Amino acid sequence: MSVPSAMRRERLITAQSTAVQAAPPPPEVVKVDSVTAHKVVSGVHLIRGNCASRLKYEVEYNLKRGTTDNSYILQAPGAAVLIDVPFEAFADEFVSSVKTLTPLSELTHVILTHLDPKSILSLEALLAAVMQARGPDSSASPLQVVLSNPSARLMQSTFGEKPEKSALLSSVQMVVARSGLKVPIGTAGEELELLLLPTPRWPDMMTAYHPGKRLVFSSKLFSAHVAPSVAASENMDNAHDVGGWEVYGEDWRHYFECMLSPQARQALPALEKLDLVPGPAQPLDQQGRVFSPLWYELGEWLFKLVGGKKKRTAQAAPTLAPAAALTGNGSGNGRPVIGLLPMHGPVVMSAVTQLVCEYRSWAEAQVKAASTACAAVLYASAYGNTAALAQAISRGITKAGVAVDMLNLETESIEDVSRAINSGKGFIIGSPTLGGHMPTQVQVALGAIIREREAKQLPCGVFGSFGWSGEAVDEMDQRLKDAGFQFAFSPIRVKFRPTAKDLQLCEESGRELALAIKRKIKAKEASVSSLGDSKVALASAPTLAMGRVVGSLTVLTAKDEDNSSAMLASWVSQASFNPPGLTVSIKKDRAMEPLLIVGGKFAISTVPEGGADRLVMKRLARTFQPGEDRLAGLETVEGELTGAPVLKVANAFLECQVVSRMEAGDHWLVYANVLSGKVVNEEAQTAVHHRKVGNHY
Repeated sequence: MSVPSAMRRERLITAQSTAVQAAPPPPEVVKVDSVTAHKVVSGVHLIRGNCASRLKYEVEYNLKRGTTDNSYILQAPGAAVLIDVPFEAFADEFVSSVKTLTPLSELTHVILTHLDPKSILSLEALLAAVMQARGPDSSASPLQVVLSNPSARLMQSTFGEKPEKSALLSSVQMVVARSGLKVPIGTAGEELELLLLPTPRWPDMMTAYHPGKRLVFSSKLFSAHVAPSVAASENMDNAHDVGGWEVYGEDWRHYFECMLSPQARQALPALEKLDLVPGPAQPLDQQGRVFSPLWYELGEWLFKLVGGKKKRTAQAAPTLAPAAALTGNGSGNGRPVIGLLPMHGPVVMSAVTQLVCEYRSWAEAQVKAASTACAAVLYASAYGNTAALAQAISRGITKAGVAVDMLNLETESIEDVSRAINSGKGFIIGSPTLGGHMPTQVQVALGAIIREREAKQLPCGVFGSFGWSGEAVDEMDQRLKDAGFQFAFSPIRVKFRPTAKDLQLCEESGRELALAIKRKIKAKEASVSSLGDSKVALASAPTLAMGRVVGSLTVLTAKDEDNSSAMLASWVSQASFNPPGLTVSIKKDRAMEPLLIVGGKFAISTVPEGGADRLVMKRLARTFQPGEDRLAGLETVEGELTGAPVLKVANAFLECQVVSRMEAGDHWLVYANVLSGKVVNEEAQTAVHHRKVGNHY
């Protein structure tokens, strides 16, 4: 595969040759609610750009709880350090907020733990303001911009395009960080330790650790897409995770599953390298004061009580386990930490121990799953849209119980591609269209895959985004077909940014690939029949008994903008009288699941006996292709309050809104309030779904 410098030349050449044909997508219109400053601990402030609406159409935003873009100001005698810059929509208010915390002329360092192309405008606005504040005759030492090598290349290429931007570049001293670099801060002996933690999605990522304050500026790690105005129990003026795991647990987990599960092979070593030890002997509160030692003693007692295993209850204070028990390598010499300061979501104080433990547990589970069944997700991305598709497909794969090995073809070698194909049970490959073709790195990777003798036996798929006609997807599709490869789903083509419907298609396609992998694994298992009666014969007594628990035959439907879905559901039960409520149990890998988030609306149509039930079963009790209309052949009307389709054949219907969700094994148990409902046919009896065995639908 081409060396990185050749890859960068390829991107520049193809970008120049397609300026008209494949122009970058238009800027996103973002409603910025506020940019505010908050105290974290003494000498550390958060600058939080708050957006309560859905910021982007990417899978990690699917909970629709908004987001925050976080930057931090660290003040010490003789120094003022800014850590990270936000999304471009926050640029102007961000610079104003920095000014309220420290004179720009006194800013000594800017540390970038991750630099996104869509944050460049914020960085540019900041550097221009600093240069103006210092003036042309300033004798002060130049502002140090500390960043990783990939971020340095992005900054140099972007600021070097125009003379007015190159002046900003020459006004600063760029410091390319190496892992373990210690940056002195001010005159009081304070320092930040930098650790490079690259992943396929974020090859430039690093973290900054402050040993004196026991804080980790964790970049993308430990993030969550949630705005304080959406998290009802958090005070808008508070930077911290008030309410702890109970309020934010699902947000942290969702972010991890979307962004880091596909990168678990890199995420787990990153956590071990960080080697965080939550709960030092005397943790600080948010005012920088020492907590009562009683909290630490209570934390130790609780830790011993559960046998050193992770806890799943919300914490009252940022103290828990003894250091040696939680350090990543078991040496007892890890980095004590009382606060995690991520790029998105709340500053983590009350749930530090649980979040660190859960991250490790989640990463280990994905690495373990990879030893049984793993799919390789390979991609290159010009503007981030193909990467967003790769993330959504990966989410569908992992939800179906198959691990993902994600490779960014711009940074991985040809040997890494061969390793992923040879060790995986299936693969997908994605590409943008540049100059009417695949970029060189995708062409080289595709050629390597086709040359692998065993690869033709693997289920596969292709995808990509484009600005004009999407020839790259057609090229990949045709070359693999000509070589005899078998596809798990139809090619996915998305123009510019993905919509909600595109994300649903990607998740469903990822699930199809995972199911194809599972079918191949099961086919190799000896003495296991796929016939339904043999399943009954092999089932245990409790499983057979569970099959006798019956439920009404219903059709669950939901709609979100241009995305809709439907499914048969027999696990629906009334749950409350006042307000009227019900529960729905839904398998984690179902296409409907992303629509049943907290706040989501849906409709339930009960199916009557006497012919209608057979029609509905015939239409819905089958396998659907990704993106296929599940209600084709069934007449529907639109629900007045939810917009979800309601079956005309139904004898009754309900319109509902999700209030809460609880994890229940391989299902989610969803509790919803009933918004409205009506009995359409009082004479018709609702059909009942009977099963012979309780281990499948």
